[in-house]
Amino acid sequence: GRMILAAQSRSCVQEVMIIAAALSIQDPRERPQDKKQAADEKHHRFSDKDSDFVAFIHLWNYIEEQQNALSVNQFRQLCHREFLHYMRVREWQDIYSQLKKSAQKSGLLTLSINHIEPHYFHVHTALLTGLLSHIGQKDMESHEFTGPRNIRFAIFPHSCLFKKPPKWIMVSELLETRRLWGHIAARIEPEWLEPLAGHLLKRHYSAPHWEKNKGAVIAHEKVTLFGLPIIYDRKINYGSIDPKLCRALFIRQALVEGEWETTHAFFHQN
Repeated sequence: GRMILAAQSRSCVQEVMIIAAALSIQDPRERPQDKKQAADEKHHRFSDKDSDFVAFIHLWNYIEEQQNALSVNQFRQLCHREFLHYMRVREWQDIYSQLKKSAQKSGLLTLSINHIEPHYFHVHTALLTGLLSHIGQKDMESHEFTGPRNIRFAIFPHSCLFKKPPKWIMVSELLETRRLWGHIAARIEPEWLEPLAGHLLKRHYSAPHWEKNKGAVIAHEKVTLFGLPIIYDRKINYGSIDPKLCRALFIRQALVEGEWETTHAFFHQN
């Protein structure tokens, strides 16, 4: 629900509802033990190098095309040949229809067909609003990721990102077998997180000091989301955070020590 609401302002409601419906059921793509390679070849047609979520959109579009062109029986046969579970495909479509009707009935959303494919950023920031606790930063010394609350997980081997993992990812879920795996992954950028996380963020400040070039008290800011640093060492104006300390630093360093470049007459008279 959070994803769909976020998608409204990003003009990607249809795409996000397709993905949300897919995440709520068992994957419609089958991978029989004795035909893994053949199934992978069929499913690879829908993959995207940066996002497993986008594969659902590609698959959805393909299914719609085939259903329009084929009879029900022919479509069943196609699903069997191409390792798609027919009943799960129908369930996926049913849930999408329910989401669409519910959103229209609530009056919260105005749904329209997108004639232009929405930008990667818009779709994935909408998804990210519902997956803020399922993000990870890659460990430079291994293939694992560090996530919120210091959890460690790896991208599931069947993901399109497994061989070339990005620096930051989000995953739809974390499943533990012999290790913790992140399923359905996508590349994200850490700067996307701060505007979305809002009150979930914690900010830490250090080393406030007067900077002559900026004419202000500057501090270093570290921003964390569920304990995971998303911004490490950002310089910020400290005036609105601790005005009392900033006043003291201004008097001591800017006025007394002369570290203030200004044309004000009182300063030079003093």
